[in-house]
Amino acid sequence: MSLGDFLFPQAELKLVIAHSFETDIEAVRDKMSKEYLQSAARISLSTGNVKRLGLKEGDAVSVESKTGKVIVNAFPNEKLDDGLAVMPRSPWALSLVSIPPGGESVQLHGISVVVMKSKEKVTSLDSILEPL
Repeated sequence: MSLGDFLFPQAELKLVIAHSFETDIEAVRDKMSKEYLQSAARISLSTGNVKRLGLKEGDAVSVESKTGKVIVNAFPNEKLDDGLAVMPRSPWALSLVSIPPGGESVQLHGISVVVMKSKEKVTSLDSILEPL
């Protein structure tokens, strides 16, 4: 392990973007609500990865793929295996996938991402939607 790995641990994981009942309900209520932000701008990590990254429940993390980067809050999930991460289908998660031209289907599982602790604030919905 290099000094950089010790000081700034990161994990290369396979991301699954999943439906979340809570997120779907909050999306219907109000997309700009605090509740929607809390249910959508999040990532679930295995307890092993949470420990490896030095995280506490709700800490901000950077999630970066080949096509995008977002800051979301991390939460442990003891049911997840190390090497996997799950995000609800949301603008934050969809910022990490490549959307093919012509309306072809988008791959929402097995997305290679790098996750690391962040001191930044959660990416705002406005900043995600602005380029669209």
